[in-house]
Amino acid sequence: MEWAQQFVEQYGYWAVFIWTFIEGESVFIAAAALAAAGLLTPWKVIVVAACGAYVGHIVFFIIGRWKGIAVIEAIPFLKRHYPKANMILDQYAHWSIFIFQYLYGTRLVAAIMFGCSSIGFARFALLQVVNCLSWALIIYTAGHLLGMAGMAILHRFGVAGLVVVLLVALVVGGWMYFRYGHRHVRNHLDKHDRHHGKHSDE
Repeated sequence: MEWAQQFVEQYGYWAVFIWTFIEGESVFIAAAALAAAGLLTPWKVIVVAACGAYVGHIVFFIIGRWKGIAVIEAIPFLKRHYPKANMILDQYAHWSIFIFQYLYGTRLVAAIMFGCSSIGFARFALLQVVNCLSWALIIYTAGHLLGMAGMAILHRFGVAGLVVVLLVALVVGGWMYFRYGHRHVRNHLDKHDRHHGKHSDE
């Protein structure tokens, strides 16, 4: 997170826009934490993040309309996340636009996949307004609270205490992901592969 904070401090709101256009909660959370410290304006951080995510979705949707699958196959990062995104789109069609927003690595490939689908541009664009605004408010709130907690720890325990808390949080978060989240995703992917394998055999 330190690199994200330095990035925001150097480039300000442009850093938030660029990173949310691509994927990035890390820079957005850092910006929210800086806003909690009074270094950025909260409403500007929210609006810029929502706009960055929205423009990113629209651009990659258009790319999907143009040459979707070819682009996915050509870019290793997108190709790697395609099976997971395809499974979610298949299982949660009506809610998938909102689900993808919170799954790191799937947002861009999902926008391309929507471009390949039968969903109309106007409907996609309208749903993304709701999606990006709600996401920006939720992630900003989380980042703001983390920033306030960080300042409280810093004032009470100093830099060393803050570093220890961050390291513990990273270890616990990583353990929880690999213990629960990663296995859950892998189980879904395995079921999805077996299901398609069964149909191909038939």
